[in-house]
This record gives sequence, C-alpha cells and structure tokens, in this order.
Amino acid sequence: KLIKRGMDSEEVLRRFRRERQILARLEHPHIARLLDGGLAPDGRPYFVLERVRGATILEWAERQALGVEARIALVLQAAEGVEFAHRNLVVHRDLKPSNILVGEDGQVKLLDFGIAKLLDAGEDADLTHTAAMMLTPRYAAPEQILGEPATTATDVYALGAVLYELL
Repeated sequence: KLIKRGMDSEEVLRRFRRERQILARLEHPHIARLLDGGLAPDGRPYFVLERVRGATILEWAERQALGVEARIALVLQAAEGVEFAHRNLVVHRDLKPSNILVGEDGQVKLLDFGIAKLLDAGEDADLTHTAAMMLTPRYAAPEQILGEPATTATDVYALGAVLYELL
C-alpha cells in the first residue's frame, strides 16, 4: 500500500502510519499479515501485506455453493480475527465483505485497518475522530451513523450484517 502523490496530506499520512502501527501488533491467522514497511525512494511511506489469493466472503460462499453451516464457519473465522484485534484494543470500524477475504485454502483474512481505532489511543484520539464518518453505511453500526464513539460492539454489529447477507 502506497499513498498516491497529491493524496499525501498530513492527515492522510498520519492515518496511514497509524494503520501500519496497528497491523504491526496484529499477528493472527485470520488477519492479513504485515510483511514490511518503510519509505519509498521518493519519501512516501508504504507497507506490504501478505497476498491473499481468493475472493470476498460473499463471492467465495456463492462460488463454492456453500451451505448454511459452512457460511457460518467462515464468519466464525472472521470473528476469531476480530476478537484478537479487540483483545489488542483495536476496533476495525469498517468490516464488510470486501474487507473479509477467503483464500484459496478456505481461510478467512481480514483486511483494511485504515480507519481502525485504538481503544487506548491517548494522544491520537483526535486522529480516530477525524475518520469517524468514514464508513460503509450498509454495514455501519447505529453508533457510527449517529457519530458516536465506536466500541467493540461496532465490529460485532458489522459481522452480524455480513452474516445476515451470507445467509
């Protein structure tokens, strides 16, 4: 992931660095792993995630003609990744099918912690507030729509919305 020239405002760069920090603390089988990060020759920050060959959770379920139990099993894998993030004080805040991929091996990987919130943000609390309205309405929890603080329940709501769509 590399920020495009012209899109590299200070706010975007701060959010990008924050995402890289968050990913560095989240090593779990159901979260896309951070492989590398640094500065490109032109000074822009970058990070590299493991490549997930597969499809979104919805596409995978349809292509594989999965039954109800197998669809629930996929959501349970996603829930394991979400639970790990929560134990590390991270709320994803943008869980949706395009951020939940299923690899060719049938394993779920969570992606895109770009608007994630650290529950122990301290001095960076304003950074996550800036991203408060960056959401996907179809999967956003009521508190997100209302502009209220995100909690772990925000991700649980989104997982429920994905499960509803899968079923």
